[in-house]
Amino acid sequence: MGEHMGLDIPTGARSARAAYKVTSRFDTGLLTFTLSEAEAEAYFEKYPPSARWLTPTAAQPDTPPSDFARFGLPEPETLKDGMRYGYVCPGAAAEPTASPDPFGMGSYDVSDEKCVRAYVHEYAPDRARLYFRTHFEPGVDSLPTPLSTPAPAR
Repeated sequence: MGEHMGLDIPTGARSARAAYKVTSRFDTGLLTFTLSEAEAEAYFEKYPPSARWLTPTAAQPDTPPSDFARFGLPEPETLKDGMRYGYVCPGAAAEPTASPDPFGMGSYDVSDEKCVRAYVHEYAPDRARLYFRTHFEPGVDSLPTPLSTPAPAR
C-alpha cells in the first residue's frame, strides 16, 4: 500500500498495517505505523506537508469506526491531544503560490492523485503513530498488488 501511495515505510517503523477497501463510490487506501518522534520528523522532511500542519480544535468523538478500526485503532478524527494533520504529496513539486506563503512551504494541488491525507498522533512520550488515507477511483486507478502469502507447509 505504501508503494501505491508513493510512501515508503521506514526500517524503524513498528506496528505497520495497510488495507485497501473497495466500494462502489470510491476505494480507500490505508497505511499506519509508529515511529519515534525524531524518526517521524525526519520522515516528514522527505514527505513534507502540502502546507502547514493543522491541529484539531476539538475531537470528533461521534466519527463512526470504519477505516482504522479494522486494525483495532481509533479513527484519527476522534483524537485531539497530540494530533496534527494535513496532506503529503509524494513526488509532487511545490508550486509557487500567487500570494506569499507565510509558512514558506509553497502549495500543492491536493486534488492530485499523488496527495495523501496524513495524521500524526503523538500518543506517548517520544512515540508517534502515522495514519495515511487516500481515495482512488474504481476502474480508473490501478489496484495495489497484494502481497503473496506462501502456502503453509504440510
